[in-house]
Amino acid sequence: MVLEDGEVFVAGINYNKFEEGKPFVYEEIKGKAGQTSFSLPVLIKPTDDNPLYVFIDGVQTIYQTAETNSKGLTDVELYTGVKAGQVVSFCSYGEPLLDSAWKRPPVSWTGDLPRAVLSAATTYFYDPFSRNHQEYLYAAGQPLRRLSIPSEVWADTMGDAEAVTKIATKAIGYRTDVYCVSPGGSVFLPFNLNGVTCKFNYWTKNNKFMSEDIKATTLKPAYNNCFFPNAIIQRGEAFHLINKLRKVFYARFTDMKAPTTGINQPITAFQGQRVFRLNGNYPAGKKKLKITVKFKDEKKDKVQETPAYSEIDNHTVVFNQPFSEGDEVTFYYLKDVSERFADVGKDSAIYYRDKKERVVQNKDAFWKIAVSEMEDETFANNDPLIAGIPINNKLDGAAIVTDMGRPTNGTEQAEVWFLGNSAMTRAEAVAFLDRFMKWTIERFK
Repeated sequence: MVLEDGEVFVAGINYNKFEEGKPFVYEEIKGKAGQTSFSLPVLIKPTDDNPLYVFIDGVQTIYQTAETNSKGLTDVELYTGVKAGQVVSFCSYGEPLLDSAWKRPPVSWTGDLPRAVLSAATTYFYDPFSRNHQEYLYAAGQPLRRLSIPSEVWADTMGDAEAVTKIATKAIGYRTDVYCVSPGGSVFLPFNLNGVTCKFNYWTKNNKFMSEDIKATTLKPAYNNCFFPNAIIQRGEAFHLINKLRKVFYARFTDMKAPTTGINQPITAFQGQRVFRLNGNYPAGKKKLKITVKFKDEKKDKVQETPAYSEIDNHTVVFNQPFSEGDEVTFYYLKDVSERFADVGKDSAIYYRDKKERVVQNKDAFWKIAVSEMEDETFANNDPLIAGIPINNKLDGAAIVTDMGRPTNGTEQAEVWFLGNSAMTRAEAVAFLDRFMKWTIERFK
């Protein structure tokens, strides 16, 4: 299921570590005439659950043996020799390393996309509006769609490989059918094409047509092609999923966009209007909402001030005086640090007591963004939709938690955190789904 913004509703979990002897493998070796033995740069022990696949020029073949050599790596022996120049590909999906308690990858992160520099990088040319200068990229005969990134996004990144890689990684993410090219001629491919030879046809500024084989690689790959059905879900993942549903409901049942982390909404008043309901939430009573008024009939000899008003709830403003038809009232609020949760909207850290490990959580973590977008949603009685967890035991600012991310007892003054990395029980999940269902009925009835 794909949402309105192109994001999938149910996604996999990122992983990048594997069980010993069961790594992810994709290796291409150009064979010599009659060659039957091939050495892989990794140790792999094929099993029925983790097979090794071998292809010769894209056609699957059966190998004779896969044994460990004196260097502790794997040698693969074929039944018959290959022809000179034939490409022999070795592929194994591997077995992801899982935490014994969580039944999920121990680290969840986005690596760096595979990158290749074109042979004519300095003269690379692309014009999306030209019929005569089209470019095409093929992986195993299948075309990939070019992802166009505005030129201003690439500004000031020329020659900075780290900067362009960061931009491309954010744009492509874990999609498998797109690619992008930086203005400096660096081609970025999806993670699943790390080390895969692709055909790229493009043009140069000298009006020269180029067709070359490229092999994009990265030393920090990450994968997102497994669901991990037995994994224990984290609070942050659950609420990230619920936030996607919330946005779907707003899109399907209203003519407004779902409230996120701010308000910038101009409203043209009708005659006598005093009540304004906003498409977004703000902390009522905290004096964080800014209001400006552009009167239709402004008096040149007198500056008209914004009428006094009251913030009735987190999305409704009532003015003491009525407006005239055509007056434009603009409401502005930008959320930065969360008003409710001490670990949302800024960097935070947790400390695993038993493992003695400190984990820093960036303010742009996916679950922090989701919580920030929906934390101001309330019921009609102003009760918040989502609640936090009291933290009263910290070490150098980090919440001290168990291996399952649960808070430990302490004597410090309690501080409310969302604690997105804590485990969520079935009972907690069902209780919140019931609460979310009641909020949905009340909000969209």
